[in-house]
Amino acid sequence: MHAGDALPLVGSTVDLNGSDSLEHWRCIFGGIWGPVELTEIGGGTIAGSLRSRHVGDLTFNRIHFGNQLFECLKGNAAHRNEPFYSLTFPQAGAADCFVGDCHMHLVPNHCYLINVDLSAKLRVEKDYSTFNIQIPSSAMEHRLGRRVKIAPRGIIQSDAIYHMMQCLISEMIGSADKLDKGSEDFLANQLLDMMAFFLAAGCESSEDTLAVQSVRARVLAFLDAHFQDASLDPKTIAHECGISRSYLYKVFSEGPSIMDLLRRRRLEAARRLIELRRKDLSMTSIAMACGFSSSSEFSRLFKQEFGTKPSHF
Repeated sequence: MHAGDALPLVGSTVDLNGSDSLEHWRCIFGGIWGPVELTEIGGGTIAGSLRSRHVGDLTFNRIHFGNQLFECLKGNAAHRNEPFYSLTFPQAGAADCFVGDCHMHLVPNHCYLINVDLSAKLRVEKDYSTFNIQIPSSAMEHRLGRRVKIAPRGIIQSDAIYHMMQCLISEMIGSADKLDKGSEDFLANQLLDMMAFFLAAGCESSEDTLAVQSVRARVLAFLDAHFQDASLDPKTIAHECGISRSYLYKVFSEGPSIMDLLRRRRLEAARRLIELRRKDLSMTSIAMACGFSSSSEFSRLFKQEFGTKPSHF
């Protein structure tokens, strides 16, 4: 991913030494990652630089790390607007990443989806550069249909989907200052669908695999556009997406069912409205706006999903 070269510089440890370098980098990196524990390792001086830009709900970063171990604790999620995944594309060097009980050696010519909402560590004994995209957890899990700790994916340069991702990322970064909110959201959704397809397809390229992933992406895009419709059911969703109901069930046979995904999409939309503290909207209005058939159903499902009533969120 060469698009990171066009990102504006946020900060760097160049010309700083010792404790000044460590504290400066902790502040810079903590600004996007949340509070981190940072330790100097590898026999050299801690170093780092960050280039970053927000486009809609996504954040694009080009990061250089040197001689450091940093840890992002699960509790740090409270310091961010929303838990997120990092889809990272190593550019040079290597790093060891630990998420919960999973360990992955991060190297170029691969990409990795990393769940930063869990206890995550990155160990870099020399130099490591990466381009990554911060993605709200709900947006990625909605499309993948599952939660992951670390998901690796090899990159083949002739991969058409990877090439399309590169082009779209470059366009979004280059045009960020000119995009209105509607355009940002549209392009972000297109990129998210592409990334989910890319990750789910893995290195397999059989026609059956690609066909299933293509239908899955189409169905999820339909849910994004129509989740407010309280009358949606599997028969309607299948009809509107041009497939049979039995094939719809096949596509979503692993992981959450299609109606579970629809419910999660509605709950995430409701949660965002509540977080905005829209005083002109009652809980009943929010429930109706997000496709729930009643406020009691909304309250019950919200508590089931988030552990508290919507009025107490």
